[in-house]
Amino acid sequence: MCRAKIYIGTSGFSYSHWKGIFYPENLPSAKRFEFYTTYFQTTEINSSFYRLPQEKIILNWYSSSPDSFVFSLKAPRTITHIKRFCEVEEEWNKFKNRIKLLKGKLGPILLQLPPSFKAEDENLRRILKFLDGKENFKFAIEFRHKSWCSEGIYDILKNKNIAWVIADSSRYPKAKIITANFTYIRLHGPKEMFASCYSDDDLKNLANDIKEYSKACEEIYVYFNNDFNGYAVKNAKTLMDIVNNLL
Repeated sequence: MCRAKIYIGTSGFSYSHWKGIFYPENLPSAKRFEFYTTYFQTTEINSSFYRLPQEKIILNWYSSSPDSFVFSLKAPRTITHIKRFCEVEEEWNKFKNRIKLLKGKLGPILLQLPPSFKAEDENLRRILKFLDGKENFKFAIEFRHKSWCSEGIYDILKNKNIAWVIADSSRYPKAKIITANFTYIRLHGPKEMFASCYSDDDLKNLANDIKEYSKACEEIYVYFNNDFNGYAVKNAKTLMDIVNNLL
């Protein structure tokens, strides 16, 4: 029996090229989010990687989404890519104070690391220092260099209840490892990053993985990041149907 709450959605939602594919042709862009929430219970906010969302935008997200809706947000690139976790408390505090406006709808915070960020002692020290004292937030880390794929790193994440992001792509390493009381899955496209579609067989295999993960986790977050041609929406909707029938 599945005991985990499963959230399936897309990475971002306000894509103009989804008009006619997912969004009705005559739907104003300001209404896209409300339309999105009629199909999905969660979204991963990617825009926060590039710029801090305005207060009024976050308040609108909060007020126009169902009570059960959950937002995952990607941490600013200033923290992960530019300063690489070195002296980033000012940037973190600005981000933290803004996203706390989501209250109980705030889900995990995604730390996406650059591919050049290797598993070296100094880099690990920086990450751990950044995470220190932030236990009130759920963190998921997407490591993009294969050097992080080690039992020692998995053990550190487990001790801190930080989720290893199970990321599927043609470019970066993938490890099906559970290191927290929740699972975080990102799907970038099976062949071409952002621009390839998962087959029904791919999604059935993923659903079986989710069934296994659900035995060890309280929550599972799944985000499709293959937005080209609306593949993300198509795959997310199909996966929801498969999971509902399987579990």
